[in-house]
Order: sequence, then structure tokens, then C-alpha cells
Amino acid sequence: MDRYFRVFKFVGQVFGMAGRNPRLFAPLGLNVAFAVPINIALVIAYMLTRESLPAVAWVLNAAGVVALYYTDYFCNGLAASMIYDEVTAGNATLGQGFRRTLRSAGGILIFATISGFFDLMASYAQERDDILGKILIGIVRAVWTTATYVVMPTMVIEGVGFGAAFKRSKELAENDPTGVGAGVIGMGLVTFLISLAGFGLAQFLFFTVGGVVGFLGLFTIVNVVWAVTGYLKITYFTCFYLWARECASRNAQDPRLAPAPLAAALA
Repeated sequence: MDRYFRVFKFVGQVFGMAGRNPRLFAPLGLNVAFAVPINIALVIAYMLTRESLPAVAWVLNAAGVVALYYTDYFCNGLAASMIYDEVTAGNATLGQGFRRTLRSAGGILIFATISGFFDLMASYAQERDDILGKILIGIVRAVWTTATYVVMPTMVIEGVGFGAAFKRSKELAENDPTGVGAGVIGMGLVTFLISLAGFGLAQFLFFTVGGVVGFLGLFTIVNVVWAVTGYLKITYFTCFYLWARECASRNAQDPRLAPAPLAAALA
């Protein structure tokens, strides 16, 4: 079980690295700054139109969900770019991160649109009380979300398109010397605990405090949780990607080839 809990050490290494270069926190801050108003505007617009203009409400909901995913994924791509610069050269900057991530804006939009589609299908299954549908959509959405975090570093760092990034990631996975499954499970545990604490606090504010404070607190905390868990996942998968790529190029299976945060966690 120790290998599954090493991810907690990895999380400590990530925040330590960001503490030494606070610019690495910029993608996390930008994610929250943009996602909170988008989320609030989406909820208000949906509530105002769902009874009188259901078709408009559906379109607004779809556009809003995609916008939220795009914000999250773009910031994750920015984080992947900056983490790459930090662990390889020790000089991550926001400007270089933006330039690299903007080249992948089209592929990120494809990711966001497909993820939004899965969310809408899950909502539809929920409304129909379709248990089997909810389970199937949940599984597919979980697999797709994991694929997003795995493919994103390839797409942003190598500057390749959506399809090429999938192909490249598949090649690395087929020759994976790193035990990524353990990291996925471990990171899932970390993000579950963060989500549990965050959503519990959000519900407390909404139902106990209530009013404007409760409303704003709910959406702020939900988006902070979303941003933090996404940041940790993309950091892990960026380090995994760099490690797998280095192992493949050297035809070696050495933990010392991993980027510093991951190498320290594996030691």
C-alpha cells in the first residue's frame, strides 16, 4: 500500500516547489478568478430561463458547462507548461506558459466540448432516473477526465494537435515503466479527501449561513476545490509524462530520471 500513499509526499513536494516560485500558483489563481463568475452567471441564467424558455436554458447550460471546462483545462495546460519549465530549467514564467498553451487552444476546446457533453448526458440520465445510464456515463466521464490529464502535457509541451497527442500518449503508456496506475489511484484518494472537505464546507455555508454569503461561498469553494484538484492532477501527470518520455528515450526504468517532485516522492 505504500506506493499508493507516496502521492501525499508528492503533493508536499509540489507545494514546496510552488512556494519557491510563487508564479507556479498563477494557473490555480486564474482558474478560480474566471470560473467563479462564470459558474454564478450560468446558474442565474439557467434559473431565469428554465421554466419560461427551456430551449434557451439548455443552450445556456451547454455553453456554460463547456466554458467552465475550457477555463479549467486551459489553466491546467498553463500549469503543465510552467511545471515543465520549472522542473527542466528552473525558470517557469507566466508569459512563456501562455504562449505555449495558446498554441493548443483548439485541442483544449475539443477536450472541453467532449467533457461538457458527458456532463450534460449525466444530467439527462439523472433527470430520467436512469440508474444504469448514470453508472455508464460516470465511468466514461471518469476515464475521459483521466485521459485529459494524461494527454494535456503531451499536447501543450510538444505543441502537437489533439489526435497526435493521443497517439503519443498511447505510445508512452504502452512502454510505461513508471507504474502510473498507482499514481492515479493515489491521486484519486488525495483529490477525494480534498473534495470531501471542500464540498462539506460549501454545503454548510449554503444551508446554514444562507443568503448572499452562503450563495457566493458555495460557488467559490466548489470552484476552489475543482481548481486545486485539477492542479494537483495535472502536476502529477506532467511529471509522469516527463518521466515516461525520459525512460523511453534512454531505454531505462530508473526513478532517478523522474522530475524532482516525483523523484523525491519515490525515494
